[in-house]
Amino acid sequence: MTAEGDSIESYDDLVGQPHLFREGKPLYIFYHSNDKPPSLVLYGPPGSGKTSYAKLLSKKHSLDFYYLNATDCPSETLKKTLKKGSKENPILVVIDEIHRFDKRQQDILLPYLEDKSVIMIGTSTYNPYFKLTKALRSRCFVYEFKRLSEPDLKILAKRVEPNLDERLIDKVILYASGDARKLKSMLRLAKENMLSFNQVDDFFGVDLGYDNESERYDLVSAFIKSIRASQVDAAVYYLAQLLEAGEDAEFIARRLCILASEDIGLANNSAILISSACLNIVKEIGMPEARITLAHCTVYLALSKKSNSSYLAIKKAINDIKTGETLDIPTHLTVRGRSLYKNPHNFGGKAVQDYLSKEKKYYIRKENDRI
Repeated sequence: MTAEGDSIESYDDLVGQPHLFREGKPLYIFYHSNDKPPSLVLYGPPGSGKTSYAKLLSKKHSLDFYYLNATDCPSETLKKTLKKGSKENPILVVIDEIHRFDKRQQDILLPYLEDKSVIMIGTSTYNPYFKLTKALRSRCFVYEFKRLSEPDLKILAKRVEPNLDERLIDKVILYASGDARKLKSMLRLAKENMLSFNQVDDFFGVDLGYDNESERYDLVSAFIKSIRASQVDAAVYYLAQLLEAGEDAEFIARRLCILASEDIGLANNSAILISSACLNIVKEIGMPEARITLAHCTVYLALSKKSNSSYLAIKKAINDIKTGETLDIPTHLTVRGRSLYKNPHNFGGKAVQDYLSKEKKYYIRKENDRI
C-alpha cells in the first residue's frame, strides 16, 4: 500500500520541526547516518511531516517501503507484510494511526523489531505513552512532531504554487490549520478552479475552526484586551475559544510574551519570565496538555498590575527617529572621546555628563512601576 498525499523529493524539502530536522538533531542524524535507522514512533498533528520523513528515510537507506493503516489492518495482513523483511534485507514499514492496534497486534511487531528485519515507523496523532505498550515503546525511539506554523506553511506554499496571489495564499494557510497535506490540496484546488481571494471563504470555509478570517483576529484581539483590562474570566473564555478553533498554541504563547512587556512591564517584572517559561513549556509538551500552562499564564497576566511605560518609551523614541529627529552622540560617549568620559562609578553612581545631545523624555514612570 502507499500512503496518501504528495511525496517530497529531498530532505531539504521538509519544513518545520527544527527540534528534529535541523543539523545535529535526532531525525537529521538518522537520515544522514550510514547505519540503518532505528524503529521510530512519530506522533503529532496531521500533515506535520511524519509520513514524508519516513518515505525519505526509506529512499535514503534503500529500504523497501510498505504502508499500513492500523484502522484497517487485520493481523494476517500485518504478519504477511512483516515477513517480507529479513536481517540481511530489512524493510521499512510505516504503520499509520498505530495507536489503533490492540495489545495483541502490538505484540506481533516485537520479534521483527528485535531481530531488525523490520524497521517500523509508527505514526499517530495521539501521545504513544498512553496508547502503546511499554514493550513496543522500549524497542523504538519516540519523537513528537509539532503543528506547522504559519511561516512553515508559507515556505511550503511558495514551493508548491509560487505564482498564486500572496493574499490568497495567506488566507488558505489560515484554513489549513497547520496541516501541510491539507494546504497542498487546497492550493491545488485554488489553482485548478482559479479561485479569487474573495472566493476562498466560500470554497473552504466549512472546515475552518473560525467562521471567517476576521473572526480569528477578533478573538485574539478580545483575548489580549481582556488580559490588559484584568478581566480574567473573559480572558480565559477567549483562550478556550481560540484553542477549540484549533489556534496554534505557540502563537498564543508568543502573544502572551508580547503582552507581558507591552501591558504589564515594570509593574510586575516576573511577568516576562513566566510568559517566557510558558512559551518554552508549550513548545516542549504541545497540546492538549499545553492548554493548562496557557491558562496558568493567562490568569497570572490578567491578575497582574499593569504598566505600559516601557512600551510607550520605545514607541516614542522610534517615532522620533522615523520622523528624522536623529541626535548626534555626545563626543565623550564615543570611542574617540573616551578621554573625556567621566565614569559614573567615580561620582557616586551619578551621571555628571549629558547622554543625549538634546534633552528628551521617553520613559515616564507610572504609578505601578516597580524598579
